[in-house]
Amino acid sequence: MRVILVRHGETSWNVGETKFRGQIDIELSDFGKKQAEAVGKALREENIDSILFSPMSRCQDTANAIKKFQEKCTFKEEPLLIDINFGDWQGRTHSEIFKEDPEAQLFWNEQPENLVFPNGETWYSIYDRLDKLFKKLRKQKDKVVVLVSHRVVLNILMLYLIGLDPSHFWNFHFDNASISEIKLEMNGSFRVMKLNDTHHLTKKSL
Repeated sequence: MRVILVRHGETSWNVGETKFRGQIDIELSDFGKKQAEAVGKALREENIDSILFSPMSRCQDTANAIKKFQEKCTFKEEPLLIDINFGDWQGRTHSEIFKEDPEAQLFWNEQPENLVFPNGETWYSIYDRLDKLFKKLRKQKDKVVVLVSHRVVLNILMLYLIGLDPSHFWNFHFDNASISEIKLEMNGSFRVMKLNDTHHLTKKSL
């Protein structure tokens, strides 16, 4: 099975002084909609069997832009792909949080494995979600599956596959509207075929 990973397009909270989005439902910006359209065009030659997307509208709208170029595919909201719940941090800027708690900034940048989101989820809740998702995927007969999700989820997805803990969180990076791909075998093995590809996001395409 080929699993194509897509991070949602840009939102207004991704630019300028960025905010922790998490499970707050922020729509795509006008530029983000153009990015999503570019993703759809980049994948239009693929014979996609199913598109699974996070319940957040920024992911659903990105997924819709992909589906527009696919005649036949399953299109389904997948709660297991929803962004992490940042708890009390959600809706607040990085500078606000880190001014109040300088130690949190240290953990965020250098020791993510020691970070706790007040009244939110843990990193390992994402591992658990992804474990459930991949157990389902390995039972499917689909040949090409697209997962549309969020930066945190995609980062943890790579750590989950490789068997690394959250201390390695910043070893991976996924830009808005990037396309990545892994080949998943039924026995659980995998190969990374493409990572954070943004070639489709050229000035001409946007």
